[in-house]
Amino acid sequence: MPGLPDPLQHPQAAPQSARPGEVEVTGGRRERLRAALPAAGRILRRIEVLAACASTSDELRRRLSGDEAAAANGLVLVARTQTGGRGRRARDWWSGPPDTNLHLSLALPPPEPAEAGGLLAACAAAAAAEAAARRPAALKWPNDVLIAGRKVGGILSELPAASVCLVIGIGLNVGAAPPAAAAAAPAACLAEFAGRPLDPAAVLADLLAGLEERWCDYLDRGPDRLEEEFLLRLRRWAPFGVEAPDRPDLPRGPLLEFSVRRGLSWGGNEFRTTLAAGRLPALRPLPPPAAPGAAP
Repeated sequence: MPGLPDPLQHPQAAPQSARPGEVEVTGGRRERLRAALPAAGRILRRIEVLAACASTSDELRRRLSGDEAAAANGLVLVARTQTGGRGRRARDWWSGPPDTNLHLSLALPPPEPAEAGGLLAACAAAAAAEAAARRPAALKWPNDVLIAGRKVGGILSELPAASVCLVIGIGLNVGAAPPAAAAAAPAACLAEFAGRPLDPAAVLADLLAGLEERWCDYLDRGPDRLEEEFLLRLRRWAPFGVEAPDRPDLPRGPLLEFSVRRGLSWGGNEFRTTLAAGRLPALRPLPPPAAPGAAP
């Protein structure tokens, strides 16, 4: 990853003590990342860049289950290359060539409710992708970041057994997209939309700054901003509404409301439904309505 040197190959990148209120950064552009975090040290306390690992989330889970658990609180693990990333339902996550894309995981105390943590990360990832690509970013329920209908990233939030921290994994295709054979859906990278090479370190700084700011806002002011932003990005994915193909008993219709406690509401004038996030079935967007006079 440009600007994030391998700490094993560059002894000068050894950890430096952070000043009070600053995030400790190991193996990266320390001053650049610190400057990007407006509330540094409150939520994100330490950023560690690994030369390589199988999965940043698996490495965080390992640390949280052992003697390193206390030190892992507030830790961000970033891998320059990842060989065994995974997504939802244990699907493989294509990470791309070294130093090309972003793959990171965070260990953070869960907010209330815990599901809000993954939603905050999804909004921060979408905003960072949008800023880099200079194109509107959408969120596909429950955890995909899309631009122009193509997947550019994903988020996986888990609460390991007996852990006091959420493990939130984030992957963004910054400079390379998976080949069609490795992608379950159309994919792209941010550089393709930006029309120029992108520095993953800059996207990382933007993502972490956005997450820190959103997380603090949620703790201080409540869920209103998160609910508004998450619904807006869902509507970009499904502007004409959604249906649940595996649940014909549920309505088809526009997305109406999102609440971190009550869940997602959608439907029409006669029938609407609200389901908690953990009970939502697979959803897919509705096509645009037929033009007046068009053949059926």
